[in-house]
Amino acid sequence: MIEFAGRNIPTELAEVVDPKHTVLLVWDMQNDQAGASFNKQDLIRTIPPLIAAARRAGVKVIYTQSTPYPWEDESAAWIRRAMKEQKVDHASKLKPRRGRGSFGWQLIEPFKPEAGDLVLEKRRATMFLGTEFESLLMHKQAMAVVILGCRTDAGVEGTVRDGMYRGYFMVVVKDCVGSDSQQRHLEALQRMERFADIVESKELIKIWQNAA
Repeated sequence: MIEFAGRNIPTELAEVVDPKHTVLLVWDMQNDQAGASFNKQDLIRTIPPLIAAARRAGVKVIYTQSTPYPWEDESAAWIRRAMKEQKVDHASKLKPRRGRGSFGWQLIEPFKPEAGDLVLEKRRATMFLGTEFESLLMHKQAMAVVILGCRTDAGVEGTVRDGMYRGYFMVVVKDCVGSDSQQRHLEALQRMERFADIVESKELIKIWQNAA
């Protein structure tokens, strides 16, 4: 830790992820997101021990669930983009989106929130748009967000960039994030090095075990 302009600036990872000012964001571990990840089995193995370590250390655990607007309520820009991606000539031909309560919307096994955890729904691929997440950070006096989940090249990256731009310490757990494309996953991790600490789960588990 160094002092600058009357403030303490963390220099070590343990100072950044101090449980007193850190939350753990479990991003979209849903059946149709995590279920399609190239490293699904790895995520099922590596993530639960990190969540358990966070809980024991008193780090707030927040699950997200992507709940997109039905197409009839979506913006024209998003509809046009989806038509291009799905190669259809009319919005009526778009595939239905995941709905609240559907199998694809539900969290994949074995990820289930426990008492004391929070679950926040969101519409966009960033936690800082259209949710109460930033208010929660203020209430918890949190300065650091540790993020894991799916997808690395979509919501994880979007949230990391937005969080850094807003002045939060962002930490990505590289063995606990995934995507449906290994190439896009690796490219996103490389891009996020400009905006976040990219760390292994074992580093965080050790830090939080010492803090518990």
